[in-house]
Amino acid sequence: MKNRLAISLCLLGVAFAENGRAAPAAPVTPPAPSIEARVTKLEQILESQMLVEMLTRLERLQAEVQRLQGDTEVQSNDIERLKQRQRDLSQDIDRRLRQIEQAQAAAKAAPPHEPAVQTPPPASSAPPVAASVAASSTTSAALDVSREQVMYQRGLDGVKAGRYDQAITDFEAFIASYPKSEFAGNAQYWIGEANYVSRRFDKAATNFKKVIDTYPTSNKLPDAMVKLGFSYQELGDREQARKTLNDVVARYPDSPAARLAKERLQKLKAQGG
Repeated sequence: MKNRLAISLCLLGVAFAENGRAAPAAPVTPPAPSIEARVTKLEQILESQMLVEMLTRLERLQAEVQRLQGDTEVQSNDIERLKQRQRDLSQDIDRRLRQIEQAQAAAKAAPPHEPAVQTPPPASSAPPVAASVAASSTTSAALDVSREQVMYQRGLDGVKAGRYDQAITDFEAFIASYPKSEFAGNAQYWIGEANYVSRRFDKAATNFKKVIDTYPTSNKLPDAMVKLGFSYQELGDREQARKTLNDVVARYPDSPAARLAKERLQKLKAQGG
């Protein structure tokens, strides 16, 4: 009897102990994000994308401004050289005219009874007939140089005013009239540039390549090479574009053209090109 009572008490103690033990806590599920949180996250993503696009556009604008600054410097140098040539030619004409006047004055000062042939002209003077021919030739040369300058400037004015087709026509006429001019290479470059701005990239590439092949000493050669690389890229030939731009960097490392080439190469790399 005592044993049964002890066993019963033990069983009651176990039951009380089990009832008093705390049940395991259920896992807590985090609340789903609210609609406002989702909208805020989407707005942040859109703002980031817009910021990247704006930065890309800003880089393009900076590159274009740098290119235009380089073109403006080249134009200023071209115009200054033309002005200097015109000044030198005018001084030469004045010098020759003074020599002619001196020769004519010496001929008039000869005594009447002496044949004119016995009075030698001054050593620095040419015979009147020869001097007249020389003066005529010099005047013709001056007019030709003036016409050359006017034709070239007309083409530049067309480019600056956005009359690209007319500028192409003017520069082609300039090259046809003055194929040996020191500005022929520049004119060829501007034909390519006018086509490039008009998005005729195949014609632009053809004309930029003409600058490289026909005018290897032109001061527009680096610019023609970098714009040839740009044209290849626009035509979808990334391999040729990359090769041409690398050539610019290698041949003209410190030039504005090399700086533009490096920037375009970085963009090609970022785009997987």
